[in-house]
Amino acid sequence: YISQTVIDGNADSTTVSIQNFEPAGTELTGFSITNGLGTGDWPNVRGGGIHIRTSSPSIRYCYIYNNETVGSSNRGAGIYASSQYSYISNCRIYNNTSFVGPGIAIGNGAFGTIVDSCWIANNFGLDAILIAYSQFVTISNTFIVDNDSRALRSFTSNATKLIHCTIAGNGAEGVAAYGNGADTTYIINSIIYGNNPSFDFGNDTLVVAQYSLIEGADTSYFFGTGCLDADPLFAPNYQLSENSPAIDAGDPTMPLDPDGTVADMGAAYYNQNVTAIGDDDSAIPTKITLFANYPNPFNPETTIGFQLPAAGDVTLEIYTITGQLVKTLVGGLQPAGKFTVKWNGTNQFGKPVSSGVYLYRLAVGNVVQTRKMILLR
Repeated sequence: YISQTVIDGNADSTTVSIQNFEPAGTELTGFSITNGLGTGDWPNVRGGGIHIRTSSPSIRYCYIYNNETVGSSNRGAGIYASSQYSYISNCRIYNNTSFVGPGIAIGNGAFGTIVDSCWIANNFGLDAILIAYSQFVTISNTFIVDNDSRALRSFTSNATKLIHCTIAGNGAEGVAAYGNGADTTYIINSIIYGNNPSFDFGNDTLVVAQYSLIEGADTSYFFGTGCLDADPLFAPNYQLSENSPAIDAGDPTMPLDPDGTVADMGAAYYNQNVTAIGDDDSAIPTKITLFANYPNPFNPETTIGFQLPAAGDVTLEIYTITGQLVKTLVGGLQPAGKFTVKWNGTNQFGKPVSSGVYLYRLAVGNVVQTRKMILLR
């Protein structure tokens, strides 16, 4: 995708508008969207960074920051979505300012909107994510953290789902939901902790929580199967530390984590296959390095090593020689240091793969390194 391309609204108007029935498959990928200005009041609101109306686009791998809306009822400084089946994934949405919904505002009849694998932080205004008068909105694998007010509000919206989310460090409620008596909000495999307070649910809405860690909720009616009220023991950047009670505490019937263990609670899983090498006195590496696996050739298991000079988002994946993804071994934030991870010759579904040459690929930011290995059955 296009990288490091900035679309600047010059604080004059909405930076990107996707509306009026743009064709199916419309996609905005890999851009930085900044300095947008949304104007107007309800119901004629305008998003600041991205404005979506009567279209179903995909917004992927974008940085959306320093956008603003003006007007006491305007919303969606980062993204405003009023449409069916909008898909927003792998975006970082931060430092946006709006009276309400400064990160993302979903409303006015939106249906089937999905927000997946995003980082929504340091936004200014009520409800970093606002969901209003909408149906079947899903927020998954997403961090909603360090916003100055409430993290998320679902208002008169049915079947709002929070799945594998981490909602923490926000200045007001982590999650709020108000309805008309027929609306339901679902919280599954998520962490809501360190907000002020954790939740505010009206009597006119139903909340169903399962396999989630929710601070202060142990006596609440919605505190359902598998729920915890405990300190999640966060590592930096709201990752899970090795002793977190959220590890392997997710719904056992849902897909396993990439390391093959039971799903963890929250947006980032703790990789139990990664082993740190050395101790606290070990020298910090000076560069990113992917080491040769050992043994090679191997059967049934091999060890792959890598090192990081600084903490970063790390992906370590196995591919066939033709480029098909076999398995993700590491995915998420790792601290600086040296690490090893084992691969037992299975794919993402735990099935053994055949003999042959495989590639293993390390990606850390813009740095990508690849090596070959041979599996002999």
